[in-house]
Amino acid sequence: MFPGKVRRRAQTSRNTTGLGTVLAVALTALAGPVPASAGGSQDGAAVRAVEVFEAHCARCHHSGKLENPPAKGNLGNIVDLNNLVEREDLVVPADPDASRLYQIMQSRHRPLSVFFGPVPGPTPAEIGAVRDWIASLPGQQSLCAQKSQVTAAQVKRDIAVWQKAFENNNTEPLRFISLANLHNLCRSDAKLAAYRDAVAILIGRLTARSDVALDTVGDASVLLAFRPSDLGLTAEAWDLRAGPGDVLPVVVPAEVLAARALAATNPAGDSSNGSGGLLSRAAAAPAAAGLVDGLDPVEALATEFTRTVREPRAAVELELDQPALRARLSNLQGEAAILAARLIQTGLLRQDWEALKRGILALPNPKNFSSDLPASTPQNLTLSLWTDAMNYEVGDLLSVHVRPNGDCNLTIVAVEPSGLATVLFPNDTQMDNHVKGGSQIVVPASGAPFQLRLDKPGRNGIVAICNATAKRPPGVGHDFERQRFTVLGDWRTFLIESSDREAAYQKTQDDLRRFRTGAGRAETLEEQLPLGTEDEARAALTLIVSP
Repeated sequence: MFPGKVRRRAQTSRNTTGLGTVLAVALTALAGPVPASAGGSQDGAAVRAVEVFEAHCARCHHSGKLENPPAKGNLGNIVDLNNLVEREDLVVPADPDASRLYQIMQSRHRPLSVFFGPVPGPTPAEIGAVRDWIASLPGQQSLCAQKSQVTAAQVKRDIAVWQKAFENNNTEPLRFISLANLHNLCRSDAKLAAYRDAVAILIGRLTARSDVALDTVGDASVLLAFRPSDLGLTAEAWDLRAGPGDVLPVVVPAEVLAARALAATNPAGDSSNGSGGLLSRAAAAPAAAGLVDGLDPVEALATEFTRTVREPRAAVELELDQPALRARLSNLQGEAAILAARLIQTGLLRQDWEALKRGILALPNPKNFSSDLPASTPQNLTLSLWTDAMNYEVGDLLSVHVRPNGDCNLTIVAVEPSGLATVLFPNDTQMDNHVKGGSQIVVPASGAPFQLRLDKPGRNGIVAICNATAKRPPGVGHDFERQRFTVLGDWRTFLIESSDREAAYQKTQDDLRRFRTGAGRAETLEEQLPLGTEDEARAALTLIVSP
């Protein structure tokens, strides 16, 4: 509707560089995601994952293959693994249990038509193939090893050079939009190019101009410059046009600008504040260029800001490396310390991260646009999961904290570095696993006759599953008369065999009931939990335990 273009002038800036542990009364424990399966290389795992996505997910989540456009759930590139890995809110490299994409598949949170339509849902083995692909991925630091970071000092220098060369008239100052955050989060060159075009589209929509031209600044091409007067605006009018809240600075992150614009809620056509009608049209206007990840380019850019914030993005936004970020977080107390642990271990919703960020920077609570962003508080069941520290050594004691946002039945599983999985909660001292929404569950509970001690180095993980209806996950059969803690065996094998184990458990229970007068048939898990339900939440974290 309002097309724009990005141009490159001759550069005037310099180069930019950018638990074997049996759980007992004095319990030693805990957990970890299993390594990549021995079934082949990373390339082989990727091929199998693509086959699963093509068969079961592409019709709703891949541009060009959609049965009913647009792409659902802000995901339209599920078959493009390189782009999918950039979604840190969906894929945590080397950690499938913590990856939202895998959690969604494992929880079967998909339309009923997937299961009862012409194509059956993915089998446990197929979901296991996706697990193996995620487990085979190198960590985030490896993914970014070949890409130089663009520092705040470099951005400031490039702006100064550009202003000196092209801002000759103080009455017609320049403004800058930055892609540095996205560059530093290792977005691909192709993705950054698409986002540069998205910025031009957005500015065209905001100004009702079809002739938007942006200059790239610096050799890294992470800055876009323009002169508001060229768009028929004063600098002050532009600074107010991008949305409610504080006036924009001279340079604004591109994803912030897009999120701010799309958060505007003024009725279409009401331009009494100089921006309302245009902003509303920005949210509704069709794309003037190709889709980005199956989404309108401006929407795709905005989701970079509004989705779950994990440690890499937090560090980038604070202009810190990750060790420095952790050092800052280690000094926090109270609720801020809980938010800090959740950030590192499972990520935070944007509004929670904004609150934590203000605490880190010792800033007051400003009146800014973040309060006007579309509500991202989930309507479905969710879990907050964290531990009492961010760093552990062999021999340390551990406390696990879980807080659901709604009533549900909670199961907490620990997975050792070897892959051995054990249910920590419920146990023979805490058999009732129904928890109230908003309540905080701590394992071990105060006064519990056991401790959790980390006795093995390496990747130790915790998986929490909470279901509003079913008392337990498939295949988890407790016998607290014989076992204080339910041992599941190898975690990956258990997940693949959970349906068979559930059938075997139900048969055993039916056999036992034959000897009990008046005992009726127990509900199966399938009867408790219809396929496609949204009433289950999963969360997971990994602890790297030092020797």
